[in-house]
Amino acid sequence: MAGRARRRNLDEVDQALLTELRRDGRTPNVELARVVGVSEKTVRVRIARLVAEYGLRVTAELAPPGQQSRMVYLIHTEPGRRFEVAEFLAVQPDVDTVHLTTGSADVLAVASFPDDAAALRFLVQTIESHPGIRSTQSCHLIAEAGGSGEAGAVGGPQVDTEALAAIMIGPARHADLDELTDAVCDAATAGLGADRVLVATAGSRDDGMWGKAKRRGISDGYLEAINKLIDGGVTDGVIKRVWQTRLHVLVADARTDPLFVAAHDLVRAEGYVTILTLPMLYGDSLVASVSLYYNTPYALDDAYIATAQRVADSFAVPFARMTGRAPAPVATAGDPRNA
Repeated sequence: MAGRARRRNLDEVDQALLTELRRDGRTPNVELARVVGVSEKTVRVRIARLVAEYGLRVTAELAPPGQQSRMVYLIHTEPGRRFEVAEFLAVQPDVDTVHLTTGSADVLAVASFPDDAAALRFLVQTIESHPGIRSTQSCHLIAEAGGSGEAGAVGGPQVDTEALAAIMIGPARHADLDELTDAVCDAATAGLGADRVLVATAGSRDDGMWGKAKRRGISDGYLEAINKLIDGGVTDGVIKRVWQTRLHVLVADARTDPLFVAAHDLVRAEGYVTILTLPMLYGDSLVASVSLYYNTPYALDDAYIATAQRVADSFAVPFARMTGRAPAPVATAGDPRNA
């Protein structure tokens, strides 16, 4: 009888913890313990069991910016100056696209701003002050008809389970860290449908900066420019945020997201739109992160993100072993490693 009562109390603790974590997944264990009425140690033990036995996972996603102002400008230029005006607008950091047109407008520009005040300043200080522009009309974009309101977002890429199985199932065949990161890149591109991938391996200090990185499809210039912005304190960057929180980060459109406000021009020049960065955890240690880049604006659902996280998790143990964060497996009799 006492055993059944204790089991019922433990289940109530589980439910109370789950309720609080659903409310705010960032709640510290000490605060959870206070709210639920148990010790901090009990919270740690119960969460560890929920993770191990029931697949509990706390994730984070950046919400689309609610106050963003998106504008369309219909511009009538002075005779013979439409090309000059189009080229001028195309290099402005807030402008998404520029089109040459016929009819009542010579140039059409689509731009995104953090708020309406910034959009007004752009109209007055950039467009109206240009000597080649005769007049302009502006339209405020409210929402996309027939869609979710996310600009052009479509369903996620197709997951190739056969490709993932060929890469991940079976004994480890990676001679060194270089081959292991190659396998992660293969899984990300061939299996998960990413157009580009960056694997950042933990350095000697657990401070959110990587030691080694392997990329596929990411240019040297982009990576160097982003690193300069991060080192200079201009932006945190997605990878650094994942390393600090141990949670995945999804950015639906890096061309306009506030997290990339200092790098919108770099993102557009590189050519990707959506980015998903996943932590690779070994116990409490983050051994690496995997960033998936997509040239198409995807609306990645929970099922896809969960699959991508499982793929990253499957590489955590070999990563931990090869980087000295976990002991190497003990060879036994008959093991081919003893040959």
